Amino acid sequence: MNNEQGNRPAGIAPGNAPPGKQWLSVPDAIARAMELYANDRLDRAEQLTREIIKARPDNPDAHNILGVTLFRKGELEEGLKMVRRAVQIDPTNPNYFSNLGELERKAKNLDAAKIALDRAIRLDSSSHQALNNLGIVYFDNREFEQAAEYYRRAIAIKEDYAEAHNNLGNAMRALDDINGAIQEYERAIELRDGYAEAYNNMATALRDQQRIEEAEYSYRRAVEIRPDYLEALNNLANLLIFEERYEDALRTLGDTLRNYPRDVATLVTTARAQLARGNTELAARAVEIALEVDSQSADAFCVKGQIYNEMDRLDDAVEAYKAALEIEPESLETLNMYGVTLKALGRMDEARDVFMKAVQLHPRSIGSYSNIIDLENFSQDNPLFQAMKEMYDNATDKNHERFMSLHFALGKAYDDAKEYEKALEHFSAGAALKRRQLNYNEKDSFTFFDEIREIFSEDYFRNPPFEGDPTTLPVFIVGMPRSGSTMTEQIICSHPQVYGAGEIKNLSHALGAIRARFPNIPRFPQMVLSLKQRQFASVADNYLKSISGLSPIATRVTDKLLTNYYFLGLLATLFPRAKVIHTMRNPVDTCLSSYTKLYKDDMPHSYDLRELGRYYNKYLQLMEHWRRVLPKGFMIETQYEDMVANTEARARELIDFLGLPWDDRCLNFHETDRPVKTASVSQVRKPVYSTSVERWRRYGDGLKPLIEALEAGVLE
Repeated sequence: MNNEQGNRPAGIAPGNAPPGKQWLSVPDAIARAMELYANDRLDRAEQLTREIIKARPDNPDAHNILGVTLFRKGELEEGLKMVRRAVQIDPTNPNYFSNLGELERKAKNLDAAKIALDRAIRLDSSSHQALNNLGIVYFDNREFEQAAEYYRRAIAIKEDYAEAHNNLGNAMRALDDINGAIQEYERAIELRDGYAEAYNNMATALRDQQRIEEAEYSYRRAVEIRPDYLEALNNLANLLIFEERYEDALRTLGDTLRNYPRDVATLVTTARAQLARGNTELAARAVEIALEVDSQSADAFCVKGQIYNEMDRLDDAVEAYKAALEIEPESLETLNMYGVTLKALGRMDEARDVFMKAVQLHPRSIGSYSNIIDLENFSQDNPLFQAMKEMYDNATDKNHERFMSLHFALGKAYDDAKEYEKALEHFSAGAALKRRQLNYNEKDSFTFFDEIREIFSEDYFRNPPFEGDPTTLPVFIVGMPRSGSTMTEQIICSHPQVYGAGEIKNLSHALGAIRARFPNIPRFPQMVLSLKQRQFASVADNYLKSISGLSPIATRVTDKLLTNYYFLGLLATLFPRAKVIHTMRNPVDTCLSSYTKLYKDDMPHSYDLRELGRYYNKYLQLMEHWRRVLPKGFMIETQYEDMVANTEARARELIDFLGLPWDDRCLNFHETDRPVKTASVSQVRKPVYSTSVERWRRYGDGLKPLIEALEAGVLE
């Protein structure tokens, strides 16, 4: 806010001062009011300026100071009235117009703000405050290049203008010049000791560069300078959530809420932390409190939508996102989450419209392009394709981790355009960036496979430790990602007696619950050697309770967490009358399709072709073991290529395996309206197609490392 004084009017005769009071001339009273304002004695500044206005109703300085004082006190509309009056009285004072522009901006009247600040600059072209404030208006209007221009003009006039350097950093960050942004924040900190806002902004830029340790230090420095700096506290908590340090995040948030129990941003961040750790109940409570405090919090409605999404209440999620967008129509996070939910509901055209709006409003948002790629069939002249290529070509560090998802998006686009060599280049670049983030220990992973085979031996099944629950409700669909599992589940769940639960983690939760109750129980697979009959029964009961309430009429519920192939021996123990469907596909096609996807979960073996091939072989070895030791009739296997070529025959086989009568709706699986939240969300909304069969041959020698690893088999 510009605090400089305008032109002072002439004094007035003092008259007779009341006892104990000293009369001030109007210029002295104005100077005193400015001093009070500068020292945050806002109530006294308001009182004094109102006394001046009562005595001199046409004094513009008094109206100007009163206006900015009221704004600082949270009375924006009244403040605006006062500064507008100052401008009416004296339309030649650039400081008044500069203040008016800033208050109009705060009131989100951006056009009016531009007019006022333009006038201030015309009246005084050397006004660095007005130039800086006009830059802020352009920044708020997402016109970042113009914003940067005005910040630079302000700095050219006053090089030691710390606020302008900080603001220029924000503009450069918005323009993807992260290194330049950090330099400007650094200069701002040099110029103003203890500049908490610059430390906070620098931390965000460092976070963009995945320099997590430095980002955390910078956030903590901002909070050290200003312990009540709520934005920095919440940013620090969000960084800790990103790092999956949930307890640290909640500790920070809890400390903040003790001092500011009704701060909406902190409540919303708390909801994010609880949601990230899987506690939807506490997340929902935090959001409800936030909305009680501020019923117009777009962030709260957005997180509410994410909570509903996690609970598979997708229609409720849609309504929450709509409410958020009514308040904040340009929110990138909400637009993307809304589009993802519409896509899961099969409302593909609507989803595409939402993603297109996100791209148009935020053309540098890589995530929006990533969300829309599987809804587009790209040709070389596709505008989205051109925009992604331009973004990539203009990148100063093309192999920075922030471009990881752009590489995957460009890979899909080049694949559509039949430029397979370039497609694989981008898929490989994106995969390498993702692999760099992951702590994948191949030896530990393979030891886990071997321990499963060792424990669940033929001897184990000759004398199982638990008689099992007789239920026929669960149907487990297992296999490698991209092996046709989503299509298989969609076919089955088109049957009126089947409910598709999707990729649920209920079994892991049930196992976690028994270990939380009995900490002496080791991890899987060793746990089955320690579990007692009643503990097996507890795990089975816990799992069944979690799925039995999903549908009041279903006689079968599918659980499509593909990595349940680890647990098939345990599942046969818990539910001997359950059914398992193992989906398979050409090994090279399976691995290639997995390699070209950026998964929400880590899937750490998927981002290096050799590691992926070796992992696939260990998975095959385990599945061969299950074929040999599992009870007959417990598992059926289906081949994707056969399903594509003979859909009805294979579908009938599956329905018969489940012990259900045939229903023709199973052949129209692409028309079902059940939500789908997997990587195949767009494909299962289409009829069976054969274009993905033998896909790997398009890539030629580029897949040689994968093929060599697969052909090598398992090295014992």
